[in-house]
Amino acid sequence: MPIKNQSIHEVFDHQKVALLHHLLESSDDLHGVIVFLRSLDGVHALTSSLNQAGIKVASLHGNKKAELRERALKELKNGTIRVLVTTETVVRLLDISGVRHVVQFEFHELQDDYLQRVACVEAQGGEVTTFVTPKDLSLLQKLEELVDAEIPRKIASGFIYDKQPKKEKALGDHTNRSNKTKSKPLQHKKPKLKNKGPRRKTGRSRQD
Repeated sequence: MPIKNQSIHEVFDHQKVALLHHLLESSDDLHGVIVFLRSLDGVHALTSSLNQAGIKVASLHGNKKAELRERALKELKNGTIRVLVTTETVVRLLDISGVRHVVQFEFHELQDDYLQRVACVEAQGGEVTTFVTPKDLSLLQKLEELVDAEIPRKIASGFIYDKQPKKEKALGDHTNRSNKTKSKPLQHKKPKLKNKGPRRKTGRSRQD
């Protein structure tokens, strides 16, 4: 399989959003981009981030009707929007022929899907770019065995790559919360019981 239309960006997980912003802002030719993620929360979070940056973006997920999915894909192809963010499961239902750029924000799960995307993008002279984190290296090795070639690594010009990972929750992850028991609000605390019975006199009376 030709690898000229495939590329890898090795990046830590906490910098993937920043790298995608950088690639979009530094390339005027990067239009009609489909970005794949695995989770619905991740789709919402990335769409919001791109929208705040002034990038024309739309999102797709399983809760949207089929006609809305087709409309969003049509807007991507005719240039009304620049980026379409979606989950892997939804895009399998769409015809992505005519799409020139695919960014796999999270490593693909099914190799057959990857090969089909490469074939579609290759027909348009575009490129499939995958963001690979250290935890994805074993999957990348399997993929390169599948295509029987080493997929070219790219370095984004002008982007400052961190040398160490940071312990941050993943995009759209709202489950990483503290498990510590929180103290109850003051109004819900039960008052401590006090012995309000008669006090016993323990001392002897003083005699004259």
